[in-house]
Amino acid sequence: MPMSKRCIPYTPRSRELADSVIALVSTAGVHLREQEPYNVDGDNAWRLLPGDVSANQLMVTHSHYNHQDANQDINCVFPIDRLRELAAEGIIGGINDKHLGFMGYTQNFRDLYERVAPEMAKLISRSKADAVVLTAGCPLCHRVAAALAREIEMTGLPTVFISVAPDQTKQAGPPRVLAPQHFKLGNSLGGPGQRDLQRQVLLDALRRLEAREEPGRFWELEYPAYDSSQWQPINLQEG
Repeated sequence: MPMSKRCIPYTPRSRELADSVIALVSTAGVHLREQEPYNVDGDNAWRLLPGDVSANQLMVTHSHYNHQDANQDINCVFPIDRLRELAAEGIIGGINDKHLGFMGYTQNFRDLYERVAPEMAKLISRSKADAVVLTAGCPLCHRVAAALAREIEMTGLPTVFISVAPDQTKQAGPPRVLAPQHFKLGNSLGGPGQRDLQRQVLLDALRRLEAREEPGRFWELEYPAYDSSQWQPINLQEG
């Protein structure tokens, strides 16, 4: 039986960040260029991404948010280069041997909750990962990513979700969230080419992962380096 959203699963970190292997899980529609694209009308199939994947091997298939920026720089929604830099500097212990891509626009929530999320969580829990960073695409993707975070926590791995749709995210009761203020959909960590900003957002997400705070606590942070002049409130009914 699925856990109530009022009861938020929470796994305390067991290792210091410098000793932790980090995995990425995204519902933003990320996949290898050689893999079958997602069905944008609704898809409950995930894509396994190798740990040593390079940014130019990845692409996005999704029609429910504007992923033009991610097309230019996949690190906007899938910070593989920034994570690799942190590993090289010894800030994290390493990068997981596998990551997961998903297109979080689904029409079958029963299958998502009863089969998909538990299977994805089990796959990551049986990898080398010590913790998981999640990102999302459209508003519905944020709800789905929160559900995945909950399932992963229930396997014994701590998670942190970088959310740019916090109101939609809160409905699903995720364990830990970093919410960059007034970032648009498709810019989970900032805009294309904003390496320093992407790095800072990721570092802050990892700080949220380290912090021993009550489950469900959101860190809502502002980033002056991000141009939010075109930001508009997100329609929670938007798919």
